[in-house]
Amino acid sequence: MYAKVALNTKDLKPRAKLAKFKTAITKCGEAPALANPSPTLADCLASHDAAKDLLDQIETLERELALLRRQRGPLMAAAMSHHAALGACVESASLGAPAFILAKGYEVAGAVPPAPPVGQVLNLVLTHGPHDGTVRAKWKYNRSARSTEVEISPNPMTDDTFVPNQITTKSSCTIINQPVGSRVWVRARAHGKDGYGDWSQPKSIIVA
Repeated sequence: MYAKVALNTKDLKPRAKLAKFKTAITKCGEAPALANPSPTLADCLASHDAAKDLLDQIETLERELALLRRQRGPLMAAAMSHHAALGACVESASLGAPAFILAKGYEVAGAVPPAPPVGQVLNLVLTHGPHDGTVRAKWKYNRSARSTEVEISPNPMTDDTFVPNQITTKSSCTIINQPVGSRVWVRARAHGKDGYGDWSQPKSIIVA
């Protein structure tokens, strides 16, 4: 039986991988030394040391980051306490006038914050529909969207091959009457108070 080398490094952490590498370098240099290795043992040792130095730097920075994160809680608590106290001063000085509160950088209690821009439709997912020739499309709910426009394209897909399919006020829809066995591409874009957002990334599915 012709034996082969097993690296066995796949599930090891970086330090353990380097330890195995360093052992191999050392053993290959012991008598009788490995003849004419390529890369050379010097090159192997240099790459080992460079990786080890970087790991040392990372671990030092991670310890510093852990210390900063422990300091974050008390500092944030102090800052938010002052934020609340200053807000109380603004509330007292406002005499209940919303415009005054807003002008001082605070929000009015009970007021509904404005919806953000409608943005791009995200997380578009296609699945087979309940009947032959149907495709189910769903995407991430967007509270800024008043409706969502859905377009489809046959394969191969280009920007010029998309055609309107439907407009829905939900975050899902069923596309019907598609040829079984064909590939269909789907994209969607939301419509909000400020107009249309960007089209989603197109997704495709083989119709069943």
